[in-house]
Amino acid sequence: MIQLYRGLFAQEVADWPEDIGALLIERHVSQEWLRVGFQEAKNVDQLYDEVRHAGPMPDVPLIVLCSMGIDNFKRAVSAGTQESLLTEEIEGKRRLYTAWVNSVPRGEIRLIGDAGHATIHLRRPDAVLQAIQDLLGR
Repeated sequence: MIQLYRGLFAQEVADWPEDIGALLIERHVSQEWLRVGFQEAKNVDQLYDEVRHAGPMPDVPLIVLCSMGIDNFKRAVSAGTQESLLTEEIEGKRRLYTAWVNSVPRGEIRLIGDAGHATIHLRRPDAVLQAIQDLLGR
C-alpha cells in the first residue's frame, strides 16, 4: 500500500520543486500520517453524528468545490468497481452538495471536472485559491 501511494503522490507532485514534493510524499506515506488517517476513518460515524446535531448553518458565504473526476487514488481504493458505479457516486455527491449549498442563503457549488476528490487541491490549486479569494471578497 505504501509503495502504491508513494507512486500516486509522485505522479501528482511531479511538476513541484523536488525538495517540496519529496517531503510531501514521505509525509503522506509515513506511519504517523497513515495511522492518523486510519484513526480518522474509524471515527467517521462520530463525525457524521456531530455534523447532524450541530444546528443550522450560519449565514456566511459558502463555496463548495465538487470534484467531478475519478483520480488514481479513487481507482486504487475502488479496484474492481464498475465505472458506472463510480460515475453514479460522483453524481450523487454533486446532488448532495447542490442541496447543501441551496440550503443556505449564500451557497455556491463549483464543479471541477479535471480532478478527483483526493487531488482537487493538487490538480486545481487555481480553483481552490479563487474560491478563497471570492470568500474573502477579493
